[in-house]
Amino acid sequence: MKKLLRTSVTGVLIGCAFPVLAASTVDLTVKGLIVPSACMPSLSAETIDVGRVSVKDLNLDTRTQLTPVTLQMGIDCEASTLFALTATDNRTDSANSIIEYGIGKTSAGQRIGGYVMFLDQGVADSNSVRLIQSADNGATWNSYGADTGWQTNRWISIQEIGAPRVPVPAQNTQVALSVKPFILPAQGLTITEDTVIDGSVTVEVLYL
Repeated sequence: MKKLLRTSVTGVLIGCAFPVLAASTVDLTVKGLIVPSACMPSLSAETIDVGRVSVKDLNLDTRTQLTPVTLQMGIDCEASTLFALTATDNRTDSANSIIEYGIGKTSAGQRIGGYVMFLDQGVADSNSVRLIQSADNGATWNSYGADTGWQTNRWISIQEIGAPRVPVPAQNTQVALSVKPFILPAQGLTITEDTVIDGSVTVEVLYL
């Protein structure tokens, strides 16, 4: 986790009738954690190719849902480790929201569409686990449902089934990652030439 320490310098003259002075010192504590193990995320495929999509096949006034793809995502650590996952959209200029990742724009500057990612079926060290999410950088954790899209401002971790909703350490974790791409209504797109569908997301392991 990264924290920014901001300082400012200001001054004021204080008049006081009593010779009681506050201490002219302030303490700064520097904290952190060095973990003995590292974790490596992996995907069963690092590219999803939706193929060639004809403009004539697009819905005029509703989104065209392309074929969804489910990948296996692994998080393999050198030892049992507390971790969380975060997703960063590398195409934010064409994204619609924190849940719909971007896939680029037309030559006219119009958003082409996007995709939503879903996580499910967590298994850690051969045991089924539940997925949990945090919206406040790990301060609190809430349940994560299989129908909940992975938002860019959410941390994802795992918990034991039937146990308190807190992250648990694991060495080898597998999660199903479903990607559901779509194209926006054709009536809002100006496409007169081949237009590349170009989405990109980075998944990062955070150590808790």
